Amino acid sequence: MVKQVKMLEQQGKDTYPYRIRQMEPHDIHTVMMLDRLVFADPWPESAYTQEIYFNPLAYYFVLELTHPLQHWRWPWKPRSTTLIGFAGMRVEQTRGHISTLAVHQDWRGMGFGELLLISALQQTMTMKASAVMLEVRPTNATARNLYAKYHFIPIGRHTRYYQDGEDALLLEVPRLDASYAQQLQERRQMVEKRIQERLNTPGLLSHQ
Repeated sequence: MVKQVKMLEQQGKDTYPYRIRQMEPHDIHTVMMLDRLVFADPWPESAYTQEIYFNPLAYYFVLELTHPLQHWRWPWKPRSTTLIGFAGMRVEQTRGHISTLAVHQDWRGMGFGELLLISALQQTMTMKASAVMLEVRPTNATARNLYAKYHFIPIGRHTRYYQDGEDALLLEVPRLDASYAQQLQERRQMVEKRIQERLNTPGLLSHQ
């Protein structure tokens, strides 16, 4: 049986053409395909199975489209899936760890990655974490800029952390408090509004 973890309710879940929900066993195949597309060192199936079935400290979720594609002026390119992103995190004692976060390349630049990050941060707070950390490649400037926006600061470095030999920077938000939670909620509302505006911009997605 898949473990159940309380998830922070998605804001505006009935008004947007997407939703964020808990990852389920039937998602693993699609998540692995996206993982391979996005990362040079994707996880094996066993890692996802272990996390969603057996790790009571972990929470993994997916971002999927829910409305008819033509209604939102999607690109002409055929779509084989409605699952366009995922993220995972765990909480041990009072420290959260965001272990993975990915968005399909066709949907980058819309704000979905930032929305997944906010969701992961809010989930760590729901699970009573007082700090949160993650790893990032030093060469991934886009991700590093996003994390800096949410007050992640460098606290260390893992040598040759990735399979290709690149190091990983260890980043942390050292304090998750009421003020930070309020900032997350305000930014979530802004990001959701920006996504909806971009989805409704004629011709925008045809150039993705």
